[in-house]
Amino acid sequence: MPRPAAPPPDPAGAPGAPLPGPAGAPGTPPWPGGAPAPGWPPVGYPPPYAYPTAAPRPSSSGWVVPVVVTVVIALVLAFCGCVGLGVLGSIVDDSTSSGQPYDPEFDEPDGGRAGDPTDAAPPVPATTPSGGPGQFKVLYEVSGTGAVDVQFYDANADFLQFDGVPPPWRLAFTANDRERVQIIATPTGSGEASCRITINGKVVSQDSGEWGATCFGW
Repeated sequence: MPRPAAPPPDPAGAPGAPLPGPAGAPGTPPWPGGAPAPGWPPVGYPPPYAYPTAAPRPSSSGWVVPVVVTVVIALVLAFCGCVGLGVLGSIVDDSTSSGQPYDPEFDEPDGGRAGDPTDAAPPVPATTPSGGPGQFKVLYEVSGTGAVDVQFYDANADFLQFDGVPPPWRLAFTANDRERVQIIATPTGSGEASCRITINGKVVSQDSGEWGATCFGW
């Protein structure tokens, strides 16, 4: 008895046979197994999916620039801070070295104004010449109604000045040169002043006046 004819093989069931695709397009290759036929995928279709790969490693240069910038900024700030502290320290040292705040109008440690006269002790007149006992005796005398400024030569012929001397004022000494025997008396305020010079017990000069008096030894 003849065997019935075998049905034609199903194109979709054959191993490696392409799967049916859209009308007018070649069939889809089977999955898994089988290799795509030449010309796959057809035009207009996206490429086949691929297995994911490892993510790209970040570049090592991406963190170098921020680190360098941070270090440079820190160094600049540290340098500026050191300079500022040094300037501040020098100012503090200068202002406290004398124990008083610095004032441009005062440049002396005791706080006196620049150029102000200091209260120095009055000079001590010589009563005997340095070269010997002296050839004659001299007596200066000053009087007045108030304080008097006195200028005179002493035994060494040094010209001295006493300010605000309360009258009466006297000075006795020995000298060698009569040309260096002189006295000037000037009142510090209103009133008169008088002067007198005696040499070896004899009055040789005397004067008085509202604006002052001058006496000479010759």
